[in-house]
Amino acid sequence: MTSPETSTPRATPIKRRAVFLVGGYEPKSSAAFFARTRRELARFCDTWQVTAEMEQATTSPDGMIASAHIEAEIDEKSVATAIHFLVWNDIVLHDFGRPKLLRVAKYLGTLANYLFTGTFHRIVTSAWRVALFFLYPGIMLAAFCWLAGILGWAVSRLAFPGATACGVLAAVALLWGLLQYSGQRWFVTHLMDLWSFSLQYLRDRRPEVQQHVDRFAEAIVDQARTGDEDEIVLVGHSAGGTLILDIAARALELFPELGQSGPRVIILTLGSIALNVGLHPAAKTFRRKVQSLVDAPSLEWIECQAHVDIVNFYRTDPVAAMKLHSTRPGQFPEVHIVRIRKTVSPEFYKRYRYSLFRFHYQFIMANTTRYPYDFFMMCCGPEPFRESLGQELRYNPH
Repeated sequence: MTSPETSTPRATPIKRRAVFLVGGYEPKSSAAFFARTRRELARFCDTWQVTAEMEQATTSPDGMIASAHIEAEIDEKSVATAIHFLVWNDIVLHDFGRPKLLRVAKYLGTLANYLFTGTFHRIVTSAWRVALFFLYPGIMLAAFCWLAGILGWAVSRLAFPGATACGVLAAVALLWGLLQYSGQRWFVTHLMDLWSFSLQYLRDRRPEVQQHVDRFAEAIVDQARTGDEDEIVLVGHSAGGTLILDIAARALELFPELGQSGPRVIILTLGSIALNVGLHPAAKTFRRKVQSLVDAPSLEWIECQAHVDIVNFYRTDPVAAMKLHSTRPGQFPEVHIVRIRKTVSPEFYKRYRYSLFRFHYQFIMANTTRYPYDFFMMCCGPEPFRESLGQELRYNPH
């Protein structure tokens, strides 16, 4: 998959690789993540006719990092990959455990804030479909209130004493039931919490997040200093695309030689929604951290986007969108457009074509057909990470 233009003196076969992955804003445990990884690894082997075995995952004493090792044999080359899953579902579960009314109130406050600060307008002009993703919980909440109001009005019109009071109670009960069951099933309250979290995070009002960031960054620095890997890949998917930039900036702060001595370091953001944070005028701290990555010539950054995924900022240069200054000679980050439809068979695509979140997760799942973008080939293959992705998916927003 490597073209002559992408060959460099460093493009020697990879024997050892470390992958640090932080997922999106979801309650998935490390056990669930590695169960899925094991299943997808088997699919990867079937697709490419290769062999790969994953050891049993282990967890650090503090429970914040879960790790598993994969031994792959590809093109008669052996590659050892250590996948480190960075656990932050405790924060998500804490948010999910708050009272429903508080969660709704925080989302409505976030909605008003994004509207009045002009952030919503910036999101619309950068990637209008993400604006629909932002409005979706509000639209569903309005629909729930409308249904509850209809029921309340109908009950109040009945001819019996106390009909009005019963109508109010019926409306409240239905609204509560819709939030409790339909709201959870259709990701309404989940996405409310995501946007509320984004506003709190960019305002530096989630100190427990920074504690996680510090812990993850220390683990990366330890690996860079003492490990014998050929390369280290820092992966952020979805909302994890925001956190991995924060983590990488913190690691660079702790170890300014990151990527200069020892293994090369590549940042990979997949279906990222980092601009949900980066476009807000109050996100000065976050933009400063991303600027530090832009200013570090030893670090590489690849951003992968897809048209069928409404959650990501399709065809958008995140550094340019945040109005950051870059003196790098090339594009930073490299933006690659992934045709998700080509990563899976026609039957598979037809089956899940209306399940938008399924294709959002395809970024970190195995292909069912051979295609230049394959997350497991990139993580377990013998080619250096950047070269394995190839140049045919490159996109220049300028």
